[in-house]
Amino acid sequence: MTVTRALLEGIIDYAGLFPPASLDMQTAVRNYSAYRTCEDAWMLGRFVVPAQRLTEFTAAFAEACCSEQMSPWLLSVLSSGETDEDANLIEPFSEGAAFLDAIELKAPDVAQLEQRLASAPSGMVAYAEFQSQQSDAILPVLSKFDARAKIRTGGVTADAIPSTQEIADFLIACAKAKIPFKATAGLHHPLRSTKKLTYEENSASAVMHGFVNVFVAAAIAYQGAAREDVIGLLNEESPAAFQWKKDTLKWNSYRLSTKQIKAARQQFAIGFGSCSFTEPVAELKALGWL
Repeated sequence: MTVTRALLEGIIDYAGLFPPASLDMQTAVRNYSAYRTCEDAWMLGRFVVPAQRLTEFTAAFAEACCSEQMSPWLLSVLSSGETDEDANLIEPFSEGAAFLDAIELKAPDVAQLEQRLASAPSGMVAYAEFQSQQSDAILPVLSKFDARAKIRTGGVTADAIPSTQEIADFLIACAKAKIPFKATAGLHHPLRSTKKLTYEENSASAVMHGFVNVFVAAAIAYQGAAREDVIGLLNEESPAAFQWKKDTLKWNSYRLSTKQIKAARQQFAIGFGSCSFTEPVAELKALGWL
């Protein structure tokens, strides 16, 4: 396995139903079905769907004849916050051609987070979204329930984008607590850069985080890197600063082996949700990194 593959394998959870793409269910299902058989399918993770739209998903899945595909679809469900209602919707997806093995949730406070994690369906990996400043309160709860963290790294407005300091603090706190994480929103681009926030012609632009930045920063945080180095990597905007070899990835004084990257991905930096699969892949190819 090359270091590129170790970093990117299964990294993109497809969230085409969500902004800024906001696709209808039929289109999102057809897209994911096509991505599963394309040459870049090795980068594809789960299909992300809200619990309240699982019935709609079932109809679109059947209409597209997706059940005839050889391997089952893995789904990650976004909890509505209504535990009993979610459980009833999730129950039919415990096996079959499409089944749920991850649930993503929010909670306004520690008490409700504990309640929702305790009520989460057994056998599913749970991710809880929170801000870096909540780490001290939230991470012990996640550890107690063997749950994972989730960070929002962007949005359709500039004020939804966290600072590199906030992301660094989240990564370092999770690494110290040995809590795996996923990211979501705003990571369509490999490198930190100024981009349009939506696909609208008159969209505002802002500096957006890069998924290569975030996941390589996670890899060095996992090894105990200093905060200023994690922040520096998150701020990196030069493609030339990343030196890719078959078995190593170098940034500044950090040299990461395929084995180290693979361990970080498997045990810590799990993946990110993106409303586009083709855009991140195309930009990686344009950079010559694929």
